[in-house]
Amino acid sequence: MDRALNVTRTFTPQGGVSSQRQTLSQKNAPSRGPRPKEVPMLELERLGDREVEDGAFITVAGNPSSLLSAMSWGTAASAHQPQNMSERNPSLFGYQSPHSSCRGQPLSRPPSNHQPNMETLYIDEHSQTQTYTIHTRSRKLEAEGLTVEKRKQAVIEQMMVDQLSRAVISDPEQNTANQFDVSARHRRTLHHTMVKTQKSLTENLLSHKLCFHARILSRCGREACRELTGFFFTCDHTLTVYEYRSFGKNRCSALPFIARGVYRTRGRPYCLADLSRGTDLRFSTDMPHLPESLRQRPYLTLRVTDVDEETKGTLLAQSGEREYCLSEEEINDQKTLRAVQVAVRDRLRGRAISTLISLGRRLKSLDTKNNSLIGKDELRECLMEELSLTKQDFDAVWRIVGQQGGPLVDYAEMMRAVTGEMSEIRKAIFIKVYVKLDPNKTGYVSLIDIEKFYSAKVNLHLEHDMEAKIDILSCIQDTGRVTKDVSYAEFEDYYEGLSIEISSDQEYINILKSTWSI
Repeated sequence: MDRALNVTRTFTPQGGVSSQRQTLSQKNAPSRGPRPKEVPMLELERLGDREVEDGAFITVAGNPSSLLSAMSWGTAASAHQPQNMSERNPSLFGYQSPHSSCRGQPLSRPPSNHQPNMETLYIDEHSQTQTYTIHTRSRKLEAEGLTVEKRKQAVIEQMMVDQLSRAVISDPEQNTANQFDVSARHRRTLHHTMVKTQKSLTENLLSHKLCFHARILSRCGREACRELTGFFFTCDHTLTVYEYRSFGKNRCSALPFIARGVYRTRGRPYCLADLSRGTDLRFSTDMPHLPESLRQRPYLTLRVTDVDEETKGTLLAQSGEREYCLSEEEINDQKTLRAVQVAVRDRLRGRAISTLISLGRRLKSLDTKNNSLIGKDELRECLMEELSLTKQDFDAVWRIVGQQGGPLVDYAEMMRAVTGEMSEIRKAIFIKVYVKLDPNKTGYVSLIDIEKFYSAKVNLHLEHDMEAKIDILSCIQDTGRVTKDVSYAEFEDYYEGLSIEISSDQEYINILKSTWSI
């Protein structure tokens, strides 16, 4: 067995000096075990310190599957296989053989005749863009849903805390029920205090409630955009309304808007059947929590926008309450108003936007006290000239709506009774658009913000003349405007007119979402 290791080096000095050889022999080399047959002897004399090295590659002798097992020992040069791996399969390593090209030239792949299909690439990019847009919208809708649910839970928790925080001992009913004649200093003692009053509540009693959302019917943007949540309690037929308000970016609170109590309509208390989407709830403005701007009005009207119908059905079944049936007079009044609205809306088609904007400005100029109240004669003149309303129709509407306000009437309510309103589904999208333009709810939107967010380059599937008529910038700027702000009332009149022109709810919603990117 060959255990000797011979190391031979060849030095070629510059200037043509003859080479010298030095041989080192290690006879007493440590024992390492037998050398496999396929591993050749290490001969260093073949290696030289030259700038141009031999381009030969070490090849694997025999079966290529023994490459891994023999890699640590080296590979043997076979005389039967003079070609290297790249010569046998150039595509395996991706470069040309060193025998066929010089070392100084860059290695490159052979040219390919494959040409990409640009149409397929465009379709793939378009589909990826659509998929990304769908995912983005779904995530945005999910986030908005979570935000709404968090606000609702915050309002419910605050309401429960307010209703349960008043102890029985501090209930005002304790003083009225006291029949003993005591001094003013000591009105009531512990012995004269009832353990439970009629109005004392528990968490179990308050759990039987119906939650609903509402908005204020007003032409003032600051009032119309209030986020109101109401609760109706079946234990005593009382209701209360809370307002969710934001103070800055990080502080939010739920404040009482209408105190809990029994409120009446048509000579009877409100019941579960009165709480449906689209119904109106009327309250007196003589309440402690209402703002001063609302106290100047004779009454406050809330429009129910959403109701938990599943909970409502359960509570109706538990209480045994029946749906309220309208009287014959109320049914006839509704038929009269519906007939007037259909006739007016048919006459307004094609010019509804400009007509409602003009009518709203004219009525606003007659409201000198800024309380939304004007006289009967002035209102009749405006409606007959702008809407071509007959005197007979005006008298019929005044008998139903105007008689509740005396000689003065809320002109906004008369406009809604004559021209009708957009559905609550459309109204929710409209308020969402307005809050985007007026996040602080000041009641006015600047023309700069409208031009900034408005996008008219959308396909509305309408005629060219109609598209020119419904463009909001042209409708607002072509009227000789002096101020640079647009009021909530004017913004609402524009989209009320657009609602008359477009009969489909989905098309109306798509227009608002496309033009304002919501």
